[in-house]
Amino acid sequence: MGGITSLVTTALPAVSTVAGTVGKFTDSSTSAQAQREVDERKYAYEAQKQQLEWQREDALRRQDQELQRQKDEQARVEAEQQRTREMDWLAQSQNQAADQLRSNQATDMADKQGSAPAQLAQINANAAAEERRRVDALRRTMARTRATLGASGVSAADGSGEAILLGAVNDSAMERQDAGQIDQIKRQAIQQELDNARRRNLLEQAQLADRQRLEFMSKFY
Repeated sequence: MGGITSLVTTALPAVSTVAGTVGKFTDSSTSAQAQREVDERKYAYEAQKQQLEWQREDALRRQDQELQRQKDEQARVEAEQQRTREMDWLAQSQNQAADQLRSNQATDMADKQGSAPAQLAQINANAAAEERRRVDALRRTMARTRATLGASGVSAADGSGEAILLGAVNDSAMERQDAGQIDQIKRQAIQQELDNARRRNLLEQAQLADRQRLEFMSKFY
């Protein structure tokens, strides 16, 4: 009986020591597991936090991009509107310049066409007056020649007298022909001036149109 008591007494401390060691090991394992769980939750939290930050930055970046796109679009629209206004202004200015040129040309042409009949009438009047002067001069020459021939005892019907009179008539005819050719040249010059003015007007209009077209293209294209 005493031996059993002694064995039990000896074994109990050992059992207590083993139980204490097992308890400490169990507590240590539980603490490590808890720490791992805490670390995992902390990592998951940090990862979620980082993901949210990335999403926020991405949303801000997309928002900035959209604002910039809207600004660029607004600037493009305003630039296009300004370009359209400038094109309209230049086209209007060019049209006014072309209209002014045609108006000036029309006024100048009307003046030339209005003065042409008066110039022709003056040429005809001068020609008629010159013809009357020439006829009167021929008559006086013929009368004077006959008187001179008669005083000399030469008949106008004689060959020499007739030749003298015929020479006077021929001189008057040549003068008439020369005067007619000069008058014809004057008439042609008046018409030529009108034709030249028309051609010059068309040329000026074409040159202005070319300059305006070049100005428009170089400014807007």
